[in-house]
Amino acid sequence: MAAVAISHRKDADGISSAALVRYMTGAKVFLTDYGDMVETLSAVGPASEYYISDLGSNQNTFQAFVEQLRRLSGYGKIHYIDHHPLSSSFASILRDAGVDVTHSVNECASVLVYEKYEQKLRDSPQMKIVACCGAITDYMDARPLAKKLIASFDRQFLMYEATVLSFAISIIGRSSADSNAKLIQLVEELAKGELPHEIDGASEYAQTHAERSAKLIQLARKNGKKMKNFAYFLTKESATGNVANFLIGAFDVPVAAAFREEELGYYEISLRSVDESKHDLGKIVGKIAVELDASGGGHQHASGARIKREQLNKFLDMLDGELSEPA
Repeated sequence: MAAVAISHRKDADGISSAALVRYMTGAKVFLTDYGDMVETLSAVGPASEYYISDLGSNQNTFQAFVEQLRRLSGYGKIHYIDHHPLSSSFASILRDAGVDVTHSVNECASVLVYEKYEQKLRDSPQMKIVACCGAITDYMDARPLAKKLIASFDRQFLMYEATVLSFAISIIGRSSADSNAKLIQLVEELAKGELPHEIDGASEYAQTHAERSAKLIQLARKNGKKMKNFAYFLTKESATGNVANFLIGAFDVPVAAAFREEELGYYEISLRSVDESKHDLGKIVGKIAVELDASGGGHQHASGARIKREQLNKFLDMLDGELSEPA
């Protein structure tokens, strides 16, 4: 196998990152999430190069993550491109293991991939658009590199393409056994130069998601609950990040959390905050995840966690306590 791309399956930044790597290398694509990325890596076999993107780690998962990278480094070169918080000690361990580390919290993963391999990607305007979609949907479109890429196109056009891609990912994520296969197919279509609106079924997926979202706004207002410092809601929607954003508006709070039982006995949680919030959700959730022996982390205004169902009330209480502290 010549190359392998391993990327985040839950959002457009991860999907876009995988598509960029697929375009320039023809890589076989593996999609995963923070909670099962070690398991996914363990199933990856020999290749000459590995590209791992948009997948952060925390104290609970890092050791197993590095062990898998050391195993894979025996076959080929590993490129790790990410924008989640990464301590200097963790970065040093990765580099000592022979990993080519490209890391910055100042840009999204797909923009970092595009910048690193621009010479191989610049001949395709579609690939630049794909990188822009990652930045827009990750709310990092005002960052210097992303802003420069976005300035190459009409912004409204890019917003439309990013929305179609993001909404399509959300609807595909609701399907059961074949969701990963459909998402990989989405990556492959993007890598062929298809824009999101050109991919068969994507616009219909986006329309379905928009209709669901309109109903969710009312549902979040009706059934969501408010604690001292944030609002929360149990949903069956795969796009829990969108639901969290709806809660912010419905309850006029700076922080919101939406959770769903993706796997029996476990909750997947997405947290969002307004730009004005000084609290770093990534650090807060990472800290809580370590204490609960769970997985979790993210960025200042967007983070996620995977916890056992019986840990939910403790998670909510701990989150409320952390948000009560001065930022």
